[in-house]
Amino acid sequence: MKTISTHINNFLLSGTGFLFLILLYIFSAGPNTQAQDVRCPVSEISTTAKYYSYQFIIDATTMKNIEYFIVQDGSGNIKTAFNACEVCYNADKGYSQVGDVMKCNNCGNQYAINNLGSQGQGGCWPGFLPHTINADEIIIQITEIVKGAYLFPPEPYSGVNDLKDLPSSFILNVNSNELILKMPLSADRIIRIFDLNAHILNSISSSSTELSLNISSLTSGIYIITIQEADKVYFKLINIGR
Repeated sequence: MKTISTHINNFLLSGTGFLFLILLYIFSAGPNTQAQDVRCPVSEISTTAKYYSYQFIIDATTMKNIEYFIVQDGSGNIKTAFNACEVCYNADKGYSQVGDVMKCNNCGNQYAINNLGSQGQGGCWPGFLPHTINADEIIIQITEIVKGAYLFPPEPYSGVNDLKDLPSSFILNVNSNELILKMPLSADRIIRIFDLNAHILNSISSSSTELSLNISSLTSGIYIITIQEADKVYFKLINIGR
């Protein structure tokens, strides 16, 4: 009789396509399956613009770095905008700050920071990116960021090779009815369980350091658990016995 370790070794040798399918599922599922917003402390923002980017995975080989900036105007109001406009975005040069204005690095047009943030302005103007403020945090929905993907060029992506073994700092215990996962730090994560045909059987989003999943409906066999944390994806093979 083959041991579980033999099954696992054989699976790893023959399972490249399977792992590829899992990564395709994770990265083609879109932003709605990931963290739903980005958060920035208000205290980090000043009248000097800070630039950020969001890595939007299109497929297994293509991505876009969606760039945006956050700045405070002279009255203390927070302004968020894409680092591109509908006229000059093909030049991929973005905006730079000159005093209290943002200057298009392609055509040279300048726009007062205190006028940024009006929806539907279009043209050569930092693209509209809405935000909200809750207590001391600036919140930007990922769905809003992704709407600006067309303003940025596609880039090659090789993240399909980045599936990593689950670190030892993650403690995983499995019994016949329950899977308990203990994580070292609190963070936004998506935990998924797949069968050996790359079918997703369970998916949950959590920022907790300890999670319990009911697996009583799963038959005996080998499964794979993936943990997606920011731009990292960890995996571990698990055996469920009855």
